[in-house]
Amino acid sequence: MRRILTTTLLLGLLAWPATARDNVEASPYGMVVSDLLLSFHADEVPCEDGSIEAPEVCFMVTSVGASYLAERLTSLVESYAPAGLSQGEWRAANGVWAVSLAFRNERPGRLDVYLAETLGSGVRGMVRLVQR
Repeated sequence: MRRILTTTLLLGLLAWPATARDNVEASPYGMVVSDLLLSFHADEVPCEDGSIEAPEVCFMVTSVGASYLAERLTSLVESYAPAGLSQGEWRAANGVWAVSLAFRNERPGRLDVYLAETLGSGVRGMVRLVQR
């Protein structure tokens, strides 16, 4: 009995990071995240901080800078405007650009997008679902 319980707990802990990512895709922001990765021509990568509490998706984009991706994100948000998606003001600190996206008239939380330029040409990014 103890062995079955231990195995079940271990499997649950191993599946937890996938559950966090699934929460982003199952949220109202799931299509936005998919379109964002496609629009950026981004490769999904593991998140470096090892955090599994927050539903997040990390990505890497080579050969473009954060300003170009910020423009792509703005046009993506405009394409979702009929669905009520809007973006906040861009913030920048320590080489990281950040913006929040939210749907009007709903309470699913918000989507925070972070873009950090890497050495050379490229951007490492993260999309995090923040519950209200």
